[in-house]
Amino acid sequence: MKKSLYHQTENTFNSEFSTYVYDNSALDFESPHFHKNFEFLMVIKGCCQCSVGGQEYLLEVGDAIFVSPFQIHSFSIKEESAVRRVTFHDHLILTLSQTLDGRRPKTCVFHPSESLMRFFLDKMEEFFGKDSGLCIRIAPHQIRMQVKGCLYMLGGELLDRTELVPTPTADAVTMAVAQYIAENFKRDITLRDVAREKGYNYQYLSRIFNRVIGMNFKKMLNQYRLEHAYAMLQDTDLPISRICFESGFQSIRSFDQVCRDTFHKSPKEVRRDSLG
Repeated sequence: MKKSLYHQTENTFNSEFSTYVYDNSALDFESPHFHKNFEFLMVIKGCCQCSVGGQEYLLEVGDAIFVSPFQIHSFSIKEESAVRRVTFHDHLILTLSQTLDGRRPKTCVFHPSESLMRFFLDKMEEFFGKDSGLCIRIAPHQIRMQVKGCLYMLGGELLDRTELVPTPTADAVTMAVAQYIAENFKRDITLRDVAREKGYNYQYLSRIFNRVIGMNFKKMLNQYRLEHAYAMLQDTDLPISRICFESGFQSIRSFDQVCRDTFHKSPKEVRRDSLG
């Protein structure tokens, strides 16, 4: 069954870094998703099927894949396989971010040197084990500096092993829309607002956005709002009405409907179930 696209909000708003080791006992398939942070995925053993920007790749041991902000991607881990995933904010690797401004690697798959791959994986294991959780800010300073160094070395090998090409127009457009939503989802906004703000023709913007993302603007906007509300339902005791409006929903009814469509539960039920 096809899994629906979703926005991975924790890698846009809540963390500057995270790393996890996935194996087939813990995760078989991650649904197509996107987020603002950069991402590296490295195969530790076995193989992994990846999809990035509509392209399919089979990664084997020693391979790595690079995902740009707001690129739609997913991965499936094969039997007896394991991968390490690292997501990170652009300020941790600012030179790479500036180098890629308006451009992307021609191919997102690359094969780092064996020594660097081993060094990188060993350092991630030393600092974070198999699961770092979501790091709002890496600490202490000496670990933060070493992590940035590891990311820069891996980014350097990426640039050394691939050609940079202009970001496709359609991708640049959808990134602009996603960025606008990320910054303004708490307000009452429409795609026409984005078109006016970014200088795009509304009909063109609507057509490109629906084709590339596969969902309309309102659905993506509500997804951002719901993910923000979901975190507040779990982590605060604020009234549901306040959570509704602070997340950008224009009415309790709208919030309730989107919540039921997504979780098949009311906001009140979502909060109750999160408490166990």
